[in-house]
Amino acid sequence: MRSEAAARTLLLFFPALVFLIALTAPGGDYAFRTGPLAEVAVGEVPSHVAVEGKTLYLYSSPYAVWSYPRAIAVSIFYPTSVLVSSTCGAVAVASVGGAPGKYYVDLAVPPGVQGDCFINFTHPSGWRNAVLLKIKLIDWYPGAVERAVVVLNGSGWQFVQVGADGMFYVWERPLARLPVAGCVFVYNKSVLLTEILNYGEAVPNIVPPVYVPSPGGQPRFGAFIKLEGTSTLYVYQAPCPRAVNLTVPPPPSLRAKLGVLLPGYAGPYFDSPTPRTHSEYKTALRVVNYTVSAGRSYRLYIYSYSTPVGMWGAVLRYDFGVSTFLTTEVSLFRPAAAAEPARAGDVWLYVANGTRYWVYSRTPPYNTCNPPCGAPSGWTEPLYVVADPGGSWGGWPAVVKAEREFLRPWKT
Repeated sequence: MRSEAAARTLLLFFPALVFLIALTAPGGDYAFRTGPLAEVAVGEVPSHVAVEGKTLYLYSSPYAVWSYPRAIAVSIFYPTSVLVSSTCGAVAVASVGGAPGKYYVDLAVPPGVQGDCFINFTHPSGWRNAVLLKIKLIDWYPGAVERAVVVLNGSGWQFVQVGADGMFYVWERPLARLPVAGCVFVYNKSVLLTEILNYGEAVPNIVPPVYVPSPGGQPRFGAFIKLEGTSTLYVYQAPCPRAVNLTVPPPPSLRAKLGVLLPGYAGPYFDSPTPRTHSEYKTALRVVNYTVSAGRSYRLYIYSYSTPVGMWGAVLRYDFGVSTFLTTEVSLFRPAAAAEPARAGDVWLYVANGTRYWVYSRTPPYNTCNPPCGAPSGWTEPLYVVADPGGSWGGWPAVVKAEREFLRPWKT
């Protein structure tokens, strides 16, 4: 009888013991295996991150979260999960695992964080591990590995654009080519509101090309800055910031004398343009009107645009074809009620009804001939117009320098 009681006791005791071991062991059915529960190592980090053992030297930004995808690798050897926590809020997951395998943890450093931060990995069995993040706050847009540094000297509001090819425009006029193209602009330690507008060739195979707003074409990224002397603009190739549409009135009617004086059977007459086609484009920052007009002796491609800063602008390009006409008056652009333009450096300046019209053109935007001269022929150079009702704009700024900067590890 004693042997039977002992046998019954053992039959009850050993299953219960196995159950308790399986319940409390870190790997369930794998409790009798040997080796560590998991291993934590550095995962995939960009070139600007230095690594020293299990210490990562990261950057943070004042502008947005700085993401480091797959920065930590966790290899789990049992069908279990490990808990994940951070002392700086740099991880979004609470645990990784569930089955044996390799898992990656993404890091997302919040804006403005600086100093030491621990990423802790723990398990109810008592297993634990950690990765140390040493974080440095820098004035850099997160995620970008390079940027264009553009030093400008000027005054007043400036509408700047960067094309996909790196061409840098100010009030639509090309001024320089940047080593980095992108849609993130940082100026005075602020990320600027940006617009995206596509430009295409109105007529192919023209030199220089006739670029106009277009549903297709290549994008330009634009923003407004206000200059007061010498300032630095940073351009980053990074995902575009979230668009915020401003309230922008439509551009005013272009009340100007456009065309040439031509001879006629009843005497000379002024060859003014007649609109043929019209398109409107609304961006986050501007309203743009694009019109193709025609006179007897030319075709005119023109777009004007309004802004939220109390100024507006226009770009004009004429195609006179092959002309044999004589004329005494050529008015590529002359605002109504304006006198002849005055030369102001490399631009022309009109004043009419309190508004100053700045015109960049290689030839005078308005010209009279006595005796008669030949009317223009072929394509004219583009005319860039900026209208300043407030009278405080200082003209197109000078590009002092445009260079590239790379982001490098801060721990070497």
